Amino acid sequence: MKRLASPPHSPLDLYDACVSEAEGDLKAHLAINRNSLDEAAQVFDAHSATKTWCDLPRARHGHREDIIVGTLSKGSLMDLYSSGVVGSTGAPRKIYDDIMVAAKGECPYCGGIGTPRTLDHYLPKSKFPAYSVLPRNLVPACRDCNTDAGAGFPSTHQNQPIHPYLDKDCFFNERWVYGEVHRSDPIVVTFTVTPPEHWVDNDKQRATQHFAACGLAGRYSSRVAGDISPLILQRQSSLAKFSPDQFRDHLNIVSSDANLLLNGWKRTLYHALCESDWFCDANFNEDWQNI
Repeated sequence: MKRLASPPHSPLDLYDACVSEAEGDLKAHLAINRNSLDEAAQVFDAHSATKTWCDLPRARHGHREDIIVGTLSKGSLMDLYSSGVVGSTGAPRKIYDDIMVAAKGECPYCGGIGTPRTLDHYLPKSKFPAYSVLPRNLVPACRDCNTDAGAGFPSTHQNQPIHPYLDKDCFFNERWVYGEVHRSDPIVVTFTVTPPEHWVDNDKQRATQHFAACGLAGRYSSRVAGDISPLILQRQSSLAKFSPDQFRDHLNIVSSDANLLLNGWKRTLYHALCESDWFCDANFNEDWQNI
């Protein structure tokens, strides 16, 4: 759940780059459909404004011969991405790479747990081939998030995944992921979604669904040991002189770090540790599990 700036490319930049590299009849066929692609992009933008991407028309399963935009078939639009963009070594591939680099090595769907390895079609190209080469539909994604998304897309507004470029600010600027610290050996922290009460029900459900679809409860929990173990060692040594309140203040430095994602695993973990009285009070040089 990381906000990314929308790619600085116009809706047709990538399409035009593909046309420039095409040859013969394919080049002519793509060129005459440029206005139709522009119209499709405007429809996408209209649905982006209302966050109703699921209402856009879908292509049939299979049926590569179906005409989707102008005189362009489903198959030709999908191939334009796979061959014209991914398979390019020229301008189309540069745009692809520019979009990838903009993520700065952090998958926006999972809040940087994974490293982007490919561009994900927010609206899958098999279902929405008209947007196969639309820059705002191409999102850097790690393998886990890209695999979990699959080739489907929800048919209801409340189940749409969070769009890193185009979605509401509340998903990025307000806390809705929380952790709970459990006294055990090793210490376990579980992560859940609790959206703010003032959110509309649709947004609450979208946040919950996004968190579940990306498997973030387990993926966040898997990161806990790497931070808590050295933290306990510090509490046993260099931080042993801290009072519980001083230790809480120390934890709060990370919990309130604006350079970390508000709903990312690390900031959420430290927020949970700050909120845990027993963790802040525990003497880790004693048998703290039985305190």
